[in-house]
Amino acid sequence: MEIKQIIVFKESRIGEGRVALTPDAVTLLAKNDIPILVESDAGKLAQFTDQEYARAGASIFTLDAPIPTQSFILRVKRPTKERETLENSLLSDKTVMMGFLDPLKQDISHIGRWKSLGFSLIPLELLPLAADDPKNAQAAMSHIAGRLALKDALKHYQGSHNQKVTIIGTGPAGLAAAIEARKLNLPVQLFGRKEQYRQLVEVAGIKYFVLPEHEPREFLRKYLSDQTILITAARAIGKKAPLLISETEFKLLADYSVIIDLSTGEGGSVKGSKSDQIVTINRNISIINVSGYPKAEPRVASKAFSDCMVNLLLEIITMNKKLDSNHPLLKGLRSFI
Repeated sequence: MEIKQIIVFKESRIGEGRVALTPDAVTLLAKNDIPILVESDAGKLAQFTDQEYARAGASIFTLDAPIPTQSFILRVKRPTKERETLENSLLSDKTVMMGFLDPLKQDISHIGRWKSLGFSLIPLELLPLAADDPKNAQAAMSHIAGRLALKDALKHYQGSHNQKVTIIGTGPAGLAAAIEARKLNLPVQLFGRKEQYRQLVEVAGIKYFVLPEHEPREFLRKYLSDQTILITAARAIGKKAPLLISETEFKLLADYSVIIDLSTGEGGSVKGSKSDQIVTINRNISIINVSGYPKAEPRVASKAFSDCMVNLLLEIITMNKKLDSNHPLLKGLRSFI
């Protein structure tokens, strides 16, 4: 399908201040001669004005008329139900939408609605990108999330035990959380699946353990006694996070411990974890699940997200302004495109 314009929608979820493209990104993409339309106030919470977008070459629009056909919609997060209903009434069947579209949630009725309208979807969660790939928005956001999750855990911990940090997962979120803990001179142990991370993390003063393929929870239990901060950040592309922490593991943690589940799908890696909620269980242990830590730093996060989008768009949109549906990155999305 030919792409006649790229459209940046204003995010609609509560507290979501990120924007999919910054004015600098608009300047770069405008050189490819594809018109870019930015919804009014889309960058307001990230401190980017409509005037900045206009100077960068974008056209500013409002949702009071049908959206032009053959549009490539760029967004950070899936919209609210009310906003989705409005957008769906204004969009044509010849629409491509890319962003964090929640394809792994238990309730994916929104995906079905978009598909029934003829939209092509590119969920960023499903793209097969290496963690250090400059196109990987999920990794970029995870890096910010890991750093902020560690700070959030320390803020919520009210116990009397010395702070001891355990992190499960060696993706960008887990590594960022571990590095942040060491910056604060906290003892930290990190669990991953690959031996190759050992030298990288141990040189930073982080204890590293490789989880076995079989019975990883049994292995973990040997190291959870009296831990006060536990962050789970274990998941793979296109898969729901594994359940790693349950009643048996809870009993090993210190009173008032804080568990942060960075696996934002329904249920996550921690039993009792609920999306965007804090749950308190026995012995005043807190289970915290925040699906959007990066939105707490909307300008920084928008810049990181936008840089990834520029790199990605320049690769999947061809020189003749068509979506390259046969691109290797999109081959696994046949049911969405």
